[in-house]
Amino acid sequence: MATASAGGEACKWIDKKIFDLYILDIELPDTTGFELIDRIRERNPKARIIVNTMHDEVWNIHRLIQLEVDSAILKSSNIQEVQEAIHAVLNGETYFCTHFEAVRNKIQGIHAEAFTDELLTAREMEVLHAIAEGFSTNEIAERLHVSDNTIESHRKRLMVKLNARNAVDLVMRAISKGIINPKKNR
Repeated sequence: MATASAGGEACKWIDKKIFDLYILDIELPDTTGFELIDRIRERNPKARIIVNTMHDEVWNIHRLIQLEVDSAILKSSNIQEVQEAIHAVLNGETYFCTHFEAVRNKIQGIHAEAFTDELLTAREMEVLHAIAEGFSTNEIAERLHVSDNTIESHRKRLMVKLNARNAVDLVMRAISKGIINPKKNR
């Protein structure tokens, strides 16, 4: 058994040892849980993964489904639900808390492109365009009259919604999906 409070620390454990079960959040101080899931899967494609998070947005749930996690439960879940998730996953089953299961059922069969584009808010579009223009977080914050933290929150959501690994990947995915037009950003 091992614990980590940040992505870097978790990566060290992931690289050192293969575990029977991984329990993680999607929000970490220095990386995302999505990146950790990718790293775990690279090392052990059959890894059993439970995501315990407060982030119940549809794009997060969709991404967890795409990554084929074994379980997703809300942090507000009681201890019995956590135990049920662990028991199910260790027995080779999947387990999603009631809320995640309801959302998962709604998005089954929906084409991924269809809802990621529609779920970008007007503010996220502004931030995305500014990123594509090469502005820094601080410059975007000043332009939009908000804090740097607010811009970072928008940036994180954009990365999740568009399944991007970094700012360049974010812009390239937005262009390839037709969300932004590179000629208009010049």
